[in-house]
Amino acid sequence: MNLILPLILIASSIAVFFGYVDPNYKGNGTQNSSDYSKAGVVFLQSELTKYSDILNSSTKIISQRDSLVAKKNTISDANTSRLERLLPNNIDNIRLIIEISKIAEGRSLTVKNVSVGDMAKTTSTNIGPDNSLYGTMSLKFTVNSSYNNFINFLQDLESNLRLLDITDISFTSTDSGFYDFSISLNTYWLK
Repeated sequence: MNLILPLILIASSIAVFFGYVDPNYKGNGTQNSSDYSKAGVVFLQSELTKYSDILNSSTKIISQRDSLVAKKNTISDANTSRLERLLPNNIDNIRLIIEISKIAEGRSLTVKNVSVGDMAKTTSTNIGPDNSLYGTMSLKFTVNSSYNNFINFLQDLESNLRLLDITDISFTSTDSGFYDFSISLNTYWLK
């Protein structure tokens, strides 16, 4: 009799373990992530690990965002306006033409025969949406000047804050000793 009671307790412990504890610990094979009432301990531990990783990642992203915002806030308003002038958020054809005309007026030149074109429409060979981060606009104009004054004008364009790429320069001579310089350039803006 002394031996039967411990054997019954051991057998019932094994039955409880394999019949209730182990299945509930492992859970059933398929788990629904929205219903955790029938989930096993193993599944819940894996979900906890997954959500902890997501929380750590989001915490890192938030700290990076906060540091970038802090860096942005250290930029002065004057430098911010200079950056916006370097690479604006939109293209303003009229303002660009006025800006180039003012640079030319500083050298006693007159901008003539201005034509504007969108480079994305003329050079794109891709079909479908344009995923580029910036847009390109071409501008062509003519100035009448001496060679030295024209070189000074090009240096003024180079030192201007607006991002410009001169793509083509051609000239024709005139009887007055001046040249008609035709200039083609590209400018950019953020989309």
